[in-house]
Amino acid sequence: MMRKWKIAAIVGAFVGVAGAGIGYALWSANGTGSGRAAAVSAQSVTVTAVTGAADLYPGFTQGDVFFTLTNPNPYPVTFTAMASGAVTSSDIPNCPSSNVTVATTATGLTLNVAANATSATLSIPNVVTMIGAAPDGCQGKTFDIALTLTGAQG
Repeated sequence: MMRKWKIAAIVGAFVGVAGAGIGYALWSANGTGSGRAAAVSAQSVTVTAVTGAADLYPGFTQGDVFFTLTNPNPYPVTFTAMASGAVTSSDIPNCPSSNVTVATTATGLTLNVAANATSATLSIPNVVTMIGAAPDGCQGKTFDIALTLTGAQG
């Protein structure tokens, strides 16, 4: 009989210790502190001149400027305004860049480029003029036009 009591006592002690372990494992826990989020830094969109439709001739005032946009940002960008800069001729001796003028600004544009993408060929219409006295040397020439586009995430 004593042996049964010893076994019962050992089993009871084991069950008590196991029950305490299970009770401890079920206790809840809390954590406090802080987390962090970080904003990306906006990258400049690259404007690259491309040859589009040849539409310039002496005296023509509604020429278009053609380009692509490369957006390295993880969000789309929409440009709504343009400011032009220097014009460079592909054949300075035979057709100096002074034969072409460009509107200094254009607004009301909607030029879209997707996130992490290069656009198809885009254009800004009716901003390039070839002077009426442009020489024959300007035939077939191209003109690179410095562009500054402004817009926002779109």
